[in-house]
Amino acid sequence: MHRTCLLVVSITFTLSRMSNLPEAEDSTVIFRDESVFSQKLQKFIKSGISNFQIVADFDYTMTSWAPSGTCFSVIRMYSGFGEEFLSKTEAIKNKHLPIHLDFSLPEEVRKESDYQWFTKTIKCFADAKFPKTLIPVMLEASQCRLRAGVVEFLKLAHRHNIPVLIFSGGIKDVIDALLEREGCYFDNISIISNRLKYDDKEVMVGVEEPFITASTKLEVAREDNYFKNVIRNNVLLLGDMLSDLKMASCVKHTDLLSVAFCYHEKDREQYRENFDMLLMGNPGFDRVNELLRQIVGERPDKTEL
Repeated sequence: MHRTCLLVVSITFTLSRMSNLPEAEDSTVIFRDESVFSQKLQKFIKSGISNFQIVADFDYTMTSWAPSGTCFSVIRMYSGFGEEFLSKTEAIKNKHLPIHLDFSLPEEVRKESDYQWFTKTIKCFADAKFPKTLIPVMLEASQCRLRAGVVEFLKLAHRHNIPVLIFSGGIKDVIDALLEREGCYFDNISIISNRLKYDDKEVMVGVEEPFITASTKLEVAREDNYFKNVIRNNVLLLGDMLSDLKMASCVKHTDLLSVAFCYHEKDREQYRENFDMLLMGNPGFDRVNELLRQIVGERPDKTEL
């Protein structure tokens, strides 16, 4: 039986130019097949940036694993809502998170649990009756942070006018606030995520449909105009869960380079069977930035515009 060649490369890439990168803390790079990865990369380079786009998850992909948090946790863990709110939302999370992370369960079971987790949490948020203006305050009080190097990544994509889609089961209002705070919400960035709904006094009352969870990304993508309007055959996909690979199913593409951030050692085997490259641990975007620089043909010491 044919077995895919799996290579574990501690810290230093063996691909050309990547070997000169500074070490990324707590990171191990794993290729599903280094030769295939290199061939795909060369195709991307030869095709040019006019044929290239980026699709990325947000929570735990563009944000750090620890210390950090998700878009939902920015609101869920806000101490200003009181102990009863915190206890209730924590209990909901503790019930559904193990199901969300258990890939041995049938997909429909996980999907239903994700939906229940989502709707129960949103109801708690609506009951808190917070104003839209509180979101930057909650964000500032949280530990939600972009991974080191993400701002550079987005600036690099912007310089070369590369479409970047952030496709997230999180909360768009929080993503907007975080990118704006870091000065990297550029006009080449599109975001598909859950939008909070407000009343005429700008008090949060719910979420606009369709709801987006990790389990429903594919369904939502099929209906979104972004995937119909942006046609570039080479896609760099960034994620942290197996379900993130579904994002590529609705992108019209010829070649896909998939990169996963994998924090848990127990997930290593399953992830490396599905992604072209894994970044183990909790690294920054050094490796991803070098990959993007190769594709756009830019030196690491390029002066930012």
